[in-house]
Amino acid sequence: MTFAGTNFDTLTGRDPAGRPASWLVRVLEPEPAGDSALVTHRVKTHDGTTLLRRSLPLTGNPLDASIAEMLLDNEIRALVRLHARYPRPVPELPRIVGYDFDSSTPFVLLEPHVGKCLDGSPRTLLIDERRRFMVGVFRALAHLAAVDLVHGSVGLASLCWDGATAQLVNLEHAVNPGEPTRSGLSRNGSVAHTGDDVRAAGRMVYELVTGKRVELGAVPDLTAQPEQLATLLRGVFAARPADRPTALEVLERLNDRDPLLPPTDTTALMRAGYDRFDTLRPVKATGPRQQQPPPSPPVRRFAPRPERKPVPLLPLALLVFLAVAVVVALVVTR
Repeated sequence: MTFAGTNFDTLTGRDPAGRPASWLVRVLEPEPAGDSALVTHRVKTHDGTTLLRRSLPLTGNPLDASIAEMLLDNEIRALVRLHARYPRPVPELPRIVGYDFDSSTPFVLLEPHVGKCLDGSPRTLLIDERRRFMVGVFRALAHLAAVDLVHGSVGLASLCWDGATAQLVNLEHAVNPGEPTRSGLSRNGSVAHTGDDVRAAGRMVYELVTGKRVELGAVPDLTAQPEQLATLLRGVFAARPADRPTALEVLERLNDRDPLLPPTDTTALMRAGYDRFDTLRPVKATGPRQQQPPPSPPVRRFAPRPERKPVPLLPLALLVFLAVAVVVALVVTR
């Protein structure tokens, strides 16, 4: 809605911590789209602050609208995670101000990007600027990897540069490692891996230094390049993402000595709450229940049979003998 008499629009949403918030903004001009599927406008708040508003494009295609909603949701989730894990701003990554995804016109508000986005020729940087630029790119990737995020679309169109700091922007393709990739730069059926970001950054560095294009999936011949570049990109184009160096390892090759901001340990922050919960509600034993043996079948008891007294054998033998003798006598007398 429009704020009466001032040409300011009221944006209602939430701050990065999830609390209700609102902003009065006036649209200044659109930002270059690059390869982003979202629309970015530079806006000014009623107190004179300049911000960036990223929102959905106006499209009549339901499929395109659904994809754009998914990408905006990805970006909001990634930016909120960065805000929660890095209380201090990370210069190499964008900074969220607020967002809304529950209305018919969802948006995300960002602090302005540093410098300008490099959506032109890779030969736009001077030789003495290239190392600082490369350090910024791999520092951004290291910060993302530390909070389990894969950018998914690293390229010149997603990078801004002010002559001293490189900032990696456009996080609409960011997902967790192991999730299906959502970027046109990814192979069909692949899952996200931080090594894919390193390879994409290495491809960009190769083009930046040599001025030669590298097709997606192609492996440039590093043996024909100066030793310094070949050493920097050693293993970056390995077939398996797990075999590629991490962003931290590439920073070591660049001799970057500045420490990275450590992400907040959210588990440690919540430990006091966990302990309090366990105190108020002790955890019940969850071990396996001891099974009682089945009852024994009743024992059938029978009355004992009466004992039979043995018949004396000697008297019986005498009776038999007498009977035989009588029979023999009667036969003889006849």
